[in-house]
Amino acid sequence: MFSRTSKTERNFMEYINALIHFKSKNVGFALFLMVFVGLTEGVGLLLLVPLLQLVGLDVQQGALGQIAEFIASFFAYFGVTPTLAMVLVIYVLIISLNTLLRRLQTVQVSEIEYGFAAHLRKDLFKAITSVNWLFFTGKRSSDFAHALTYEIERITTGTSFFISLIASSIILVVYIIFALNISGIITGLIFIVGIVLLLILKRRTESAGESGEKLSEVSKDLYSSTLKQMDGMKTIKSFGMEDKNIKLFNREADNISRSFMGAINSYADVRFLFDVGSVIILSIIVFILVEFIAIPIAELLILLFLFVRMIPNFSTVQLSYQYFINMLPAYRTVADLEKECKNEAEPMLEGNKIILNEKIELKNVSFTYGIENGSFNLENLNLTIDAGKTTAIAGLSGAGKSTIADMLMGLIIPQSGSITVDDVDLTKENLLSWRNQIGYVAQDTFLFNDTIRNNLLFADPAACDEEVLEALKQASADEFVLKLPQKLDTLIGDRGVRLSGGEKQRLALTRALLRNPSLLILDEATSNLDSKNEKNILDSLEDLHGNLTILIIAHRLSTIKNADITYLLEKGSIIESGTYKELKEKEKYFKFLYEDQIN
Repeated sequence: MFSRTSKTERNFMEYINALIHFKSKNVGFALFLMVFVGLTEGVGLLLLVPLLQLVGLDVQQGALGQIAEFIASFFAYFGVTPTLAMVLVIYVLIISLNTLLRRLQTVQVSEIEYGFAAHLRKDLFKAITSVNWLFFTGKRSSDFAHALTYEIERITTGTSFFISLIASSIILVVYIIFALNISGIITGLIFIVGIVLLLILKRRTESAGESGEKLSEVSKDLYSSTLKQMDGMKTIKSFGMEDKNIKLFNREADNISRSFMGAINSYADVRFLFDVGSVIILSIIVFILVEFIAIPIAELLILLFLFVRMIPNFSTVQLSYQYFINMLPAYRTVADLEKECKNEAEPMLEGNKIILNEKIELKNVSFTYGIENGSFNLENLNLTIDAGKTTAIAGLSGAGKSTIADMLMGLIIPQSGSITVDDVDLTKENLLSWRNQIGYVAQDTFLFNDTIRNNLLFADPAACDEEVLEALKQASADEFVLKLPQKLDTLIGDRGVRLSGGEKQRLALTRALLRNPSLLILDEATSNLDSKNEKNILDSLEDLHGNLTILIIAHRLSTIKNADITYLLEKGSIIESGTYKELKEKEKYFKFLYEDQIN
């Protein structure tokens, strides 16, 4: 186990490495600008000396006198006698240049911040999309959404504070060097006291890492709760459970609010203690300088100016560091999730093309979701799907029907046995080619909050209107779509909420057909439909019969009546097979399975 400090150091080094490798040139240019901003700050400070001299203050004593001689020799080199107007103009020009460089720095830093966030977000999304199906289904979808949105936004903010930390540190170094040249002892004393003050507040600063970890956890819970509430809103309202769910959500919202307030209180406490401590120390030192050391007025004014500028920079450095440490757990969450996803990546190679002309076979296929319990979802399964025929797989819930569909799509891999397409093994080399030939319609329809046209073109962006209309006709969806006011350009709402269940399923079937699939899989696609809408879907399938290889996963008799062959599954094994008529005549498991529907 890592200690908290070593965890922070590890996270810090990994973050820095990732940021530098993101766009090293951009990061280098930003650092270059920061150095130049620091240099212009230094030049601006040097001009304070002739300004004080021009207004009649003595600047010829001590270290300040040496600086005055250096500036005088600089003007003498150009044969120029400094005047108040000239020095002020130069000062304005230097400060204007400083401001311009700061502007460029701000733009460059923003490009780094948001570019880095986009880079992390794209890499994470690619990794999530590439994982194997079993890993994906074992995770909460809200955890993915949380990392892609909230945690990466925290990283964006943290990157801003990290760069602010560097910039403020560079400016602070310029002030310290200048102050050391004026009065090394006093500046060294103030610097030491400042370091001591930072060490005293070290424990409070480290707590930023702890609060950052807690914030990641409670925000993850809030995301999960939010998505569950939104997904189940219809059930919640139908049960009259609004108040209960409001209380549950309020509790999560209060948790994240307390976590935020804990972090903010920590920031505020540290800043308050640092600023008050700094002012007290500065006041004591000024008192000593005036009352006991009798420092010249010009030197005192410049030191005061420097110290007044240094203290906010000290405070900014400390605050930026604290915010940055608070962000590191968010980076750790994103990096760990991406690494986990890459370790579970599904091998997808642009390899051999696979074509279905004759049959698909499952040979002695066995698979279980949990080997430790010793029971298989599928065991030594042998099954044939003939090309151009309609095959049905029926059975009680948990019999393994959808597992077979997932295997045929290559979403899960058999632990033993093989799947072949025209006697060619389905492997990682030809899996991508195979999936491009599959049309899939699930029980729960997947639709975007977009137009009907764009929902259909998701399957084939290059399809023209004629192809779309033909697919609509094949799915018996053209009639209702063309009656809509905007036809194909009708917005259907989130998840197709503005359409009926039957209309959504017919659009899902249209989308699958638009791919011109070699294999069409309907996984309980009509189980949630009434008899009329189910009949519309089945009529569409009947029109496709003989022209397309169709696999129907179902438990309704009406759905499997017209299948060329039906396999009856029980506990992962085929116990009966044949046509609907043959199975009905056997009156064995088929009669037991569908007794209620037969009667």
